[in-house]
Order: sequence, then structure tokens, then C-alpha cells
Amino acid sequence: MRVLAAMVLVCGMAHAQYTPQQEALLNALIQVESSGRDDAVGDGGKAIGCLQIWEPYWKDAVERSGIKGVYKDCYTRKYAKRITDAYMKRYAREKWTDPKKFDAEHCARIHNGGPKGYKKKATLKYWAKVKKQLTKGSK
Repeated sequence: MRVLAAMVLVCGMAHAQYTPQQEALLNALIQVESSGRDDAVGDGGKAIGCLQIWEPYWKDAVERSGIKGVYKDCYTRKYAKRITDAYMKRYAREKWTDPKKFDAEHCARIHNGGPKGYKKKATLKYWAKVKKQLTKGSK
């Protein structure tokens, strides 16, 4: 019985993939990007799924992460979140993975503007939308 309980605990922990901060940001990004629609297509057909992932972003994320699949898998929410997680681990490493250094603005702006998106003035409006959504989600 103890072995079974330990297995359930370990398996349960495997599903707790995101910290509460990461989960909150992912949910805010999903609302801003697609109003929660997994079948969303935007940017003239260049962005797909709930997180509006472009193919170069997807390629970048899978390149070193070991995530399998095809680009169209980004229409699946769980897969799209894994892709975003891999992208953040590559370009916003400690600001995504370290709860003490977590920086939602930095990560959101990278999601919107690429690896150096946190430096781009053009991503400030996007961050304002995400921040507003984060504030809504915390109420």
C-alpha cells in the first residue's frame, strides 16, 4: 500500500508541471492571445492555437527541449503550454524558472517579441494587456 501511495504522489507531482506564477501568466497570455480559443488563427495565418504560436517560435522551442510533435499540435492547449514553457526556459531561464526571480513582464514581452522582446518598446502595449489580465485573474 505504501508503494502505491508513493507512486500516486510521484505521478501527481509529474502533473504539477508549472508553478502558480507560471500558470497564472500562461492563463493571462492565453486570454490576451486568443480569448481562450484553442482553434484560434491569427497574424494572417502565421499564428495558431490558444497561445498564437508562430512556426519559428515552435521550431526554436522544440530544437533543444526534446518535445516531439508537429507544429499543428500547437492547437492543443497542453502542447502549446509546453512549447511556451520550453521557449521561456531557453530565453528567460531564471526569470521563468526561479520563483524568487520570476518576472511576468520579462516573460510576456519575450513571448510577444522574441528572445529580445523584453527590450523592445513595441512589446510594452502587449505587456499592459497581459498585466490587466493578470490583475483580473488574481481577484
